[in-house]
Amino acid sequence: FNFFVLMSRQGKIRLSEFFQSYTESEKRRITKDIAADILPRAPKMCNIIEKGPYKFVYRRYASLYFVVGVPLGMNELIVLEQIHLFVEALDGYFNSVCELDLVFSLHKSLLILFEMFIGGMLCESNKREVLKAIVEAEEMVE
Repeated sequence: FNFFVLMSRQGKIRLSEFFQSYTESEKRRITKDIAADILPRAPKMCNIIEKGPYKFVYRRYASLYFVVGVPLGMNELIVLEQIHLFVEALDGYFNSVCELDLVFSLHKSLLILFEMFIGGMLCESNKREVLKAIVEAEEMVE
């Protein structure tokens, strides 16, 4: 992955992580492109948009868009599965995740993201292992 962005239907960024090095202006341009290209799309439209040197692959869950920027040659179906895996891990931790969970527990959401993806590559696909590692980290903090 080049970047991972969670955006509400209103265009508010709830979580963003860039795995490649981008300047702040490039990051703003990417998030603006996501809002302009994805938010107005109808639900039945394709979940893949080619934009410049990468593709936006996204899924909508309730009021949130989970958007991943990937290189042009990457398999979109694998990316859609990895997005779903991340959502399942969030659901497992928050017991039916919602937008407010991401707003008030951003650090927990990022912890789950970093436990699963390192440098934009999926490193842990077992959500039970991810949640176990998160619980262990919380116990160490306490």
